[in-house]
Order: sequence, then C-alpha cells, then structure tokens
Amino acid sequence: MDTGPILLLIYGVLMLIGGYMGSRAGSKASLIAGGGSAVVLIGAWLLTFVHRGAGLWLGTLVTLLLCVTLGRRLAVTRKFMPAGMLLGISLIVLALLLQSIFMV
Repeated sequence: MDTGPILLLIYGVLMLIGGYMGSRAGSKASLIAGGGSAVVLIGAWLLTFVHRGAGLWLGTLVTLLLCVTLGRRLAVTRKFMPAGMLLGISLIVLALLLQSIFMV
C-alpha cells in the first residue's frame, strides 16, 4: 500500500490546524507559515494523482524545509512546544516520505 500520498494529505491538514492554533495564540507568523506550507503540501498530494513522483518529491522538499525551520526555532527558544513537537512529527513524516519514494 502506498502511504506517501495519504501522509501528505494528513500532514498538510495538521500544518493547517497548527497554523490556525498558533494564530489563535496571537502568532500571525504561525498562520502564514502553517497555512502556506499546508497549501503546498495539499497541492503536492493532488499532484500525486497526476505524477506520483513529483508530488512526493515536492512534499519531501517542503517537509525538509519545515524540519530546518523548526530545528532553528527549537534551538533559539529551547521550548518543546510547539517547535520541538512539530520537528519530531516532521522528521517522522520526512522519513516515511523518503521510504515511500524509494521503496515503491
């Protein structure tokens, strides 16, 4: 079973929810970053229906960029919530996307 496209959709929705929750806490940057990455991730999911490889690679690139951004954020704030938690989730998603690309 190919879990890559499903993972992109779930991760995109989680980023959208996270951006919304951050905005409710007063962070406009969270809304922009979460919403923007969610749009690209859901776009990557849609792309997998036309060209599976391109969609998965686009989602992997966005996930990698989120890992770098969240890692920097965690290093600066040293707070597990939300950067550390999102970094952990993003690293898992990155590994699963890479597995989906290279195993199928």
